[in-house]
Amino acid sequence: MFAGLGADVIKVETVRWRDPLRDLGAGLGADITTGFAACNSGKRSVLLDTDSPADAAALERLLAASDVLIESAGAEQRTALNLGSDEIASRHRHLVHASLTPFGDRGPYAGHAADDFVIAALSGLMAVQGERGREPMSTGTDAVSYLSGNAAVVGISAALTARDCDGRGQHVDVRALEVAVATQIFDTVAYSYTGVERVRRANDPAEPWAILATRDGHIAAARSAMIAWEELWIPVFGDEVPEWVIDPTVAASGEEVRAALSALIASRDKRDLVELCQLLGHIVGEVLTIPEVLDSPQHDARGFFDDVDYPSQRVREPGPPVRFSDTPWRTAAYGGLRAPALGEHTADVLAEVRAARPGTGTVFAPPPLAARASRGSSGRIGLAATAEPDQSEPPLRGVRVLDFTMGWAGPYATELLADLGADVVKVESITRTDWWRTARRMFTGGVGDPDWLWEMSPLWNSVNESKRGITLDLADERCRDIARRLAFAADIVIENFTPRVMASFGLSYDAIHELNPGAVMVSMPGFGAGGPWGAFRSTALVTEAMAGLTGRGGHPDGPPQVIQTSPADPNAGLVAAWAVIGALRAARRTGRGQHIEIAQVEAMTHHLSFDLLEFQATGQEPPRRGNSMPGAVVSGCWPAAGADEWVVVSTTDAAALERVVGSAAPEAVAHFVAARDRRSAANALQAEGVAAASVQSAREVLSDPQLAASGFFHRTDRAFVGEHAYPSAPFRLSGSPIVPRKPAPTLGADTRAVLDDWLGIDSETVDDLEVHGLSGTEPRGSRGGKVVQP
Repeated sequence: MFAGLGADVIKVETVRWRDPLRDLGAGLGADITTGFAACNSGKRSVLLDTDSPADAAALERLLAASDVLIESAGAEQRTALNLGSDEIASRHRHLVHASLTPFGDRGPYAGHAADDFVIAALSGLMAVQGERGREPMSTGTDAVSYLSGNAAVVGISAALTARDCDGRGQHVDVRALEVAVATQIFDTVAYSYTGVERVRRANDPAEPWAILATRDGHIAAARSAMIAWEELWIPVFGDEVPEWVIDPTVAASGEEVRAALSALIASRDKRDLVELCQLLGHIVGEVLTIPEVLDSPQHDARGFFDDVDYPSQRVREPGPPVRFSDTPWRTAAYGGLRAPALGEHTADVLAEVRAARPGTGTVFAPPPLAARASRGSSGRIGLAATAEPDQSEPPLRGVRVLDFTMGWAGPYATELLADLGADVVKVESITRTDWWRTARRMFTGGVGDPDWLWEMSPLWNSVNESKRGITLDLADERCRDIARRLAFAADIVIENFTPRVMASFGLSYDAIHELNPGAVMVSMPGFGAGGPWGAFRSTALVTEAMAGLTGRGGHPDGPPQVIQTSPADPNAGLVAAWAVIGALRAARRTGRGQHIEIAQVEAMTHHLSFDLLEFQATGQEPPRRGNSMPGAVVSGCWPAAGADEWVVVSTTDAAALERVVGSAAPEAVAHFVAARDRRSAANALQAEGVAAASVQSAREVLSDPQLAASGFFHRTDRAFVGEHAYPSAPFRLSGSPIVPRKPAPTLGADTRAVLDDWLGIDSETVDDLEVHGLSGTEPRGSRGGKVVQP
């Protein structure tokens, strides 16, 4: 990602520790494989023999000349290369040092072996993934690694922002288990509210999230077939209409409905169904295969893929996950577009660092203080008008964010900005509240007063912490005028509507830029502006299906399956957070804001990079992984003693597995696990360095000893629902505080305070808005806490 943002990224490998991804997948020539190319495009490569005093000194010069150190070293490598966080801080005060590890360096799991598969088991993901009655499943992708990478970019961007103040770097600590738990709130937070755990589900048209077979593949439908498909039967299926659809007095069994529906859908092509359903306003997506992702008409129309030349062939790689109006993505000024051969740039890079001035870094120079201005006739430029901050304060202290987002992706981005100190104001309407306030009503039972439904959602309450909430009816010109004035007073404006909605409110980027040239605006549509699918409605279900992720999920011998934890939403939120921090830093230097567009399907397609490249290199679509990890000699999920008790094992070290089990054969591992309770089996394997873990439920994740030791969950007492556990930020900063989270706002709770703070609007004006039904603290149509049906 930093290479795409224009940084000179130096990939350092040593004779002793070469990147294992160079051995993963098909070859593209010059010791570049598809596995390596998927994560290393646009970088330069340096190979060092750090047992040599000359090369050890060269590494020190590289650190001195760099702005950021990113490493995922194990304990042995970190010690040998002197990469401990305290050591780096003492030798290179300017350096932002990011460590990506499974668990961090403290706690009961510190030093445990883990990959994405093990993290998926421990984080609760696998407990709900897979078909009912069968073994739990992983996602079939490297989602945890990609989410961790994006979390690291957010943390590094925040640390660079803090460094702009005084030149001091700090340590950014990213732990894969915490990232995984922070980005799958459906189960842990919901269990904290209800005491009810989700179970693995079947592919059934009656399920709220359904994968349905068509004549040429599958579609993903976001509503129950018993509701949405009956509404669509006549326009979609024409004359083939059962009597019970036309005449509601004619009863039909659920089995009869599902059988008829499945047969009809199976007789149609998936793209025809999706395009018609989308035209009628329903959230339905096409489950794309890997070849279909590469041939996507939406990607083609937006020019998403880059053509990249490797020694053996030309391939298409995912392009920008985010588009900046003023900043090009991925220049070829340093390593070019392709991933580098081993040591390809060693001589050039070492010559450059010998000439560099040590101790300051060379890529991200701090902006001149003169560029830091306050609000004035030209608007804000991304930093509050206060005395210069220091690292004892949050990096985004004084930054104002106007948040029009709904659901999960956008609100997660703004919650992360609030974690870093921004004043985030969430804008809702009493005529149309954020739909996540009442989404997934099954999760609101048994908590507080059910009449106040819009205040009861564990999901909404989890991703809107530390914000202030206001209500304005943007259908009214007075409220639109107030919204425009708020945009003038903001540093960041963020929205995730379909294209053209903000323009209809008079809040397009051009309109905001005219009022406030320094503002950064973020748009997060599902498919981006333009293209044949640009107006499609989407949720994570549709985004994941049309990015290719859904097609990789599920059992290898079964159909594709919905990813139950919806990683597309938090992925887009993380991308938006680091993009906006980068644009804010640019605005401090130039005085100009810009428009950022994050097409969520493009951001998600990056998770499929390895599979996309592997298909192009081999001509064969990679089989669905199931519980097999690429590169592992043994990986799988096996039943342990007890009911629905499971252990995952994933290792590249057959000898270590043989020491514990006696054999590296999968049958021997299955027998070993079946004879023991799951925790004993996993602990015995970990003792020999074999990556293994028990599959944990949401209840167990909330009491996980590693998460407890790190204090990852915080407890918040919120109006209407009481005290519950919520996940914290997915990264830690050693020098700048992350703001302790406060309860999510009740509807419209801060309207008076925000309009006074930002605009000087008095209470009488707000009273008048409330009298006319344009603002308030209850949805229109409610009475005494109850939603009144018309």
